[in-house]
Amino acid sequence: MSLPLIVYVLRAAVRDRLVVAMLVLLAMAVSLSIFFGSAAINEQKQFAAVFSAGSIRILNVFGLCLFVVFFIRRSFESRDIDFILTLPVSRIRFLLSYAFGFSLIGAFMGAVSGLSLYALGPDSFSAGSLLWMVSIMAENIIMVNVALFFAMILSSAATASFAVFGFYVLARMMSEILGILDSGKYITHFEGMEVALKLVSVLMPRLDLMGQTSWLLYGPSDSIGYGFVLGQAFIYSALIILAALIDLVLRKF
Repeated sequence: MSLPLIVYVLRAAVRDRLVVAMLVLLAMAVSLSIFFGSAAINEQKQFAAVFSAGSIRILNVFGLCLFVVFFIRRSFESRDIDFILTLPVSRIRFLLSYAFGFSLIGAFMGAVSGLSLYALGPDSFSAGSLLWMVSIMAENIIMVNVALFFAMILSSAATASFAVFGFYVLARMMSEILGILDSGKYITHFEGMEVALKLVSVLMPRLDLMGQTSWLLYGPSDSIGYGFVLGQAFIYSALIILAALIDLVLRKF
């Protein structure tokens, strides 16, 4: 990896006011959560924590992925990437540096999200809250690398954004899809559909099992821990970056 390229990506996030915008949105989400929680008759703190966690999670994915997609496409259009690749930097080092820089930003925003929940209620910040924060960091890392992949292979920022969000929705719906398959109660039957969907569920990250708001109330579950969360972040990020590397190495500029 190249340290100057990593610093360049981090400076781009500061220059584009990404961090400031995300902090403002997180503050608004927490404030609205407190406001709506105050209207609840019982368990106001719990309601505010759950509402805030769900809002923060969506804001992280949308904000970070849009930044990555438009940054990469703008770099292609302004010929910045073409210029960087003329320097004594290999394509592999270039992409790994970008992926590492985006992953640092994603991990940082995940940590800030956890601190937002802590600020919401320091006395209710538990082991489940800590696991939730780590899982959001892992989810952010996976999604920024997904955004990097689609932004590299698709020439339109809008198309890449739709592909990223489609990927995210599918990854979040895996439990519902598998539940329908196990029940067998689906109307349309195509030959091999069940096998194809199960294969997709294996290849897709199980984001539906991460960032669960129930952890904030009842603590971490016995089946999902730090190993599962960090393992997903490492394995799927590596696979996505590898796919982007293959495309970049074989591409002719």
